[in-house]
Amino acid sequence: MKILLVNWSWYPTGGDWTYIENVQKLYTSQGHEIIPFSTQNKKNIPSLYSEYFVNTYDFKELNKRKNLSNGIKALRTSVISKDALNKLELLLNRHDIKVAHLNNIHHYITPAIVEKLHKRGIKIIWTLHDFKIICPENSFISNGELCEKCITGEFYHCAVNLCKKKSFLASSLASFEAYYYHKRHTYDLVNYFLCPSEFLLKKFVQFGFKKSRLVVTNSCYDIDIIDNFISKNQADTIITNKEKYVLYIGRLESIKGIHTLIEAVKETEIKLKIVGSGSDGAELKKMSAGYTNIEFLGFKNKQDVFALTMGALYVICPSVCYENLPFSVIESFLFSKPVIGAEIGGIPELVVDGKTGLLFEAGNAAHLSEKMNYLWNNENITTNFGMAARQHAYNMVNFTTHWNKLQEVLLKL
Repeated sequence: MKILLVNWSWYPTGGDWTYIENVQKLYTSQGHEIIPFSTQNKKNIPSLYSEYFVNTYDFKELNKRKNLSNGIKALRTSVISKDALNKLELLLNRHDIKVAHLNNIHHYITPAIVEKLHKRGIKIIWTLHDFKIICPENSFISNGELCEKCITGEFYHCAVNLCKKKSFLASSLASFEAYYYHKRHTYDLVNYFLCPSEFLLKKFVQFGFKKSRLVVTNSCYDIDIIDNFISKNQADTIITNKEKYVLYIGRLESIKGIHTLIEAVKETEIKLKIVGSGSDGAELKKMSAGYTNIEFLGFKNKQDVFALTMGALYVICPSVCYENLPFSVIESFLFSKPVIGAEIGGIPELVVDGKTGLLFEAGNAAHLSEKMNYLWNNENITTNFGMAARQHAYNMVNFTTHWNKLQEVLLKL
């Protein structure tokens, strides 16, 4: 069967790409043919179907140069991409697609393609990587704070509060897009929404989505990648790694709780390594000045991240936003590293308190510091948590488990 796999990018960008890469392997291993539909980009992984990929504007540049002309350009392309509709029409005329598996498509490919797919009789499933469909900003964050005003369907709050990039233009466009597709009942044409976490499913039910069209599938991960890395590098790690440290992996932005983490570790003996980059990098380094136990490593490639995770005592996920089912936690678990995570969003579905790690009150630096010191000073407990974490993650994300859930949805179609 030919399956159209749709995502805004066709190169590594974050958790959404991690899922795309893995689910593509899964479909192929089950004998299905994947046809990608994405956007043009110099970073793209080569594809036989790139001629159908969509041309896009650089919305960051348009936002920097605010004027009426750029506002019209953004409106014309970010709400309804005519190029996406035209390219999709061409692709569907040449290939017999049975199922479309959508992922992150807003702004670049746009939900307009849902109506075209439906008219063609193509069944549609959509993996929800965030809350974009029910929150114009996409993460229930408004100006650095949790906000659920739009969950009632009153999307104008996004424009009024400048939730999107603190820009009236960007926020208004996001509000307009949300009203447009909900009033057209576009999302009602999707057969099933796949939810990585129970938390996400509950938010969509709270908004008004029918629970019968929402399925918790968790995520999928090619665990052999990590196991092969461990087998190739374990001996070297044991011999060379004498440093004791803990690890943060992620964007350097306030919603990720990194400020809370730095406050928690400042007056301790814990060595913290921070991997990642982001808009708050300079502020965070200034905040950490004089503390020799905090080290910023910047952006690292996947292999370097694996090596750092493998050598860490444990990993911290201190988010203050509604994380879905973060791959940083999943990968840490697969390396048998426990995680200290904020008790928010989908994190508690991975971090089982007192079993696969420890939970703390999101944003509470003192509480986080207490948990970090406990595991830092009890390495036997940390090791036991790590073993349980590995099994927990394996059970949730291995290919067989994910395929069983995915196949059940496909059979219903």
